[in-house]
Amino acid sequence: MKVSEIFKSIEGEGLRTGQAAVFVRLHGCNLRCAYCDSMYAVEGDDFKQMSADEVLMAVESYRTESGVKCVTLTGGEPLIHEGASELLSKFSDAGFEVNVETNGTVPCKWRLPGLFYTMDWKCKSSGMSAKMKIQNMQTLCENDVLKFVVGNIEDLQEAESVVAQLLPERMPHIYISPVFGSIPNEQIVEWMVDSKIMTENNARFQVQLHKVVWNPDMRGV
Repeated sequence: MKVSEIFKSIEGEGLRTGQAAVFVRLHGCNLRCAYCDSMYAVEGDDFKQMSADEVLMAVESYRTESGVKCVTLTGGEPLIHEGASELLSKFSDAGFEVNVETNGTVPCKWRLPGLFYTMDWKCKSSGMSAKMKIQNMQTLCENDVLKFVVGNIEDLQEAESVVAQLLPERMPHIYISPVFGSIPNEQIVEWMVDSKIMTENNARFQVQLHKVVWNPDMRGV
């Protein structure tokens, strides 16, 4: 499979925010979001062909060196890759706790020990909203994350509409974050606390922590 980079950092978003993890970023994506901050993993030839065993060996070296047990599989879009199932199975069998960051175009097919999904709903400002399917969101469960990256009030209203269509008994963790530099944080927070749907479903505001700690344009963090 095409691997853009493998590195150790902290989780910048979601359930494991601030926690050390090894990131495996696969190359290639079926979307072209307006605010994408990792186009180097979407287009071009900046990648290395690696087998699932080679990726596992690279990740294992970080565990041996520093004890890290969390893996984040990201992209691009990792679930469009042939071999994604094999790689996830190897991570699970090796005892890693795996977060799969996925763009919302692929249903959550695999349920393995130690694995959860962080799925995006691409709102209108991404330019990819028409590619979203509520059925894919409904494959999430209470251990997963549904993330909305918003650039304006219309995006927030779209997020509210999506959450309203989810099954309460399978409601994932809901996170909302700003398109970096496009909407004031306080505007999102004020809207969220006034939204009955978001409040009832324990929606959480977040920023991309890695962009606070490091230069927002830095790779490998």
